[in-house]
Amino acid sequence: MQRRKILRMALGASAVALVPSVFTPAHAADEFPTRPIRLIVPYGAGGVTDQVARALADAAGRELGQSIVVENKPGVSGTLGATQMVTTEPDGYTLSMAPVVIFRLPHVQKMRYDPLKDLTYVSMIADYNFAVAVKKDAKWQTMQELIADAKADKKGISYGTTGIYGSQHLTISELARVSQSNWTHVPYKGDAEAITALLSGSSDVAVLSNTLLPYVQNGQMRVLATLSEKRAADFPNAPTLKEIGYPVWSNSPFGIVGPANMKPAVVKRLDDAFRNALKDPKFLNVTRQFGMDTNYMTPEQYSAYAKKAFKSEGDIIARLAEAMKNQ
Repeated sequence: MQRRKILRMALGASAVALVPSVFTPAHAADEFPTRPIRLIVPYGAGGVTDQVARALADAAGRELGQSIVVENKPGVSGTLGATQMVTTEPDGYTLSMAPVVIFRLPHVQKMRYDPLKDLTYVSMIADYNFAVAVKKDAKWQTMQELIADAKADKKGISYGTTGIYGSQHLTISELARVSQSNWTHVPYKGDAEAITALLSGSSDVAVLSNTLLPYVQNGQMRVLATLSEKRAADFPNAPTLKEIGYPVWSNSPFGIVGPANMKPAVVKRLDDAFRNALKDPKFLNVTRQFGMDTNYMTPEQYSAYAKKAFKSEGDIIARLAEAMKNQ
């Protein structure tokens, strides 16, 4: 009798002990997140990406029931967030915004991350749009006139962007290749510096995002063309490069990534929140302000895009290197 009583007690204790192990994983995923999430923005505070990130973090945080805290880490052309993911715990509490340059720079220099092995792709968010602008009193009235001068001038038309190997730099480099024209790239630390250079006459052209819009509206600048595949709503009278006969456009999307090996349930929870945040009126107001188009992709679609982008960016860098070698 005593042995049977002890055995029943032992079996009962074992059953109780098994309950948490059966339900803990699902329960933990259901509870995520239980504390604030950190979102790394790999650019300086106050810039276009930072403002969009803060609007997105605010909207997604409400969806998650936890705040998303933005942390700025500028430098290395916008890749410091991806770099930090290599040593980050894949628990979903540290994420990074990921510009397209994360696929590009590994083809240029040795990086501490591998975009195909060290990241979990959570949600694609939006696309940057860029425009080619000149001062109001510049002699060029059309993009065709500007390209014609770039063909005739061996020194090249100088154009300012926010950095070497950025989307603007590579797009104009592609234009130079297909049009057989000459351009001199002048990289600046940010939009404000590039705008100042254009207005002061230090550069002929500025190729920037919608930070140009106020200067166009007040008459200080004119937009000759946009680098997008379709006409930009903020510059409806400016043609795309494709429209004037050059098969060149800029595809510069950005999204949210985390460390490799994140749990699928956590990725889904985050993706749902970011997807719903793209409908938030305050977020959409910020993207419209900067001429951005939302471009949502699921984790699966974003992961597939990453593989294609890594290859295509490598092809572009190879062509640019060949062109520079032949100059």
